[in-house]
Amino acid sequence: MTTQLKSFLGIFVAILFFFSGCTKEDTTFGALVTPDKPAITVTLVGKDADNPFGDGSGKVMVSVSSANAFNYKVDFGDGLAAQVSTSNEFNHTYNLPTGNSNLTITATASGTAGISSTNTADIEIYRAFIPDPTLVTMLTGDGVKKWRVDSSAAAQVGVGPDNTFTPDWWAAAPNEKKGLGIYDDIYTFNSDGNMFTHTTNNSLFGKEEYLKDFDPSLSGSGDYTLTGPTAASYTEKFGYDGDANGEYITFSHLGHLGMYLGVHKYQIISRSNTNMVLRCLQDPGAWYVKIIAVQ
Repeated sequence: MTTQLKSFLGIFVAILFFFSGCTKEDTTFGALVTPDKPAITVTLVGKDADNPFGDGSGKVMVSVSSANAFNYKVDFGDGLAAQVSTSNEFNHTYNLPTGNSNLTITATASGTAGISSTNTADIEIYRAFIPDPTLVTMLTGDGVKKWRVDSSAAAQVGVGPDNTFTPDWWAAAPNEKKGLGIYDDIYTFNSDGNMFTHTTNNSLFGKEEYLKDFDPSLSGSGDYTLTGPTAASYTEKFGYDGDANGEYITFSHLGHLGMYLGVHKYQIISRSNTNMVLRCLQDPGAWYVKIIAVQ
């Protein structure tokens, strides 16, 4: 047999073996089964009846389940890289703007040979404002700090148009409201749990139409001093907020600074370790209060 013929026969045999192998079923991966459409369970951290969109931390826990899946990928919809794991439990913290955000979470369950199924879940989550650390230190002393209305200052309370930042309509003279139940109030801010205590000495000064929040029996309007048990000291949560216009101090229920106007959000116009000027909005315009740290 010539060398050329031997080479030809060798090639022919190799081709036969190749096609013979191709006719056999490739069972490397076993049966190729598509994973079930993944079920997604999303838990907003801190969600309850009072906080339906979470506690403001931006934290979520996601559980994904899918029969025939070996690993999972979760895209949390905020532009960050998706998480991939053989575990079906995921944790994520959203770094979102202050307020509520709507996002879509996408979960992919992968099985044999990379075959996958996908599902989505829409969520609405609340992200609380993260205050400047210098604001926290100024307000609370990183512990407990007390404040009161600066009774000796001109315009320690006042009111002006809502499109200006000065009490152009009326500004109280020093000690003008003496004896009306505003100058003896102490405002205590505690950084532990963001707790606010208002020591009232059983008297509160404000507008009677809003002081109904403390005493529903009131029926009048205008400047009024509420006294007695309905004007008792109280403790509640406070918080921080912010937007393009600046920083704010917020209260959860009855909390306020200065005259009671039914408002629980105060914009900080200026601040230092010893003095603050604050502004809130209430008909007919913008109201102001100056407070000082208690030595």
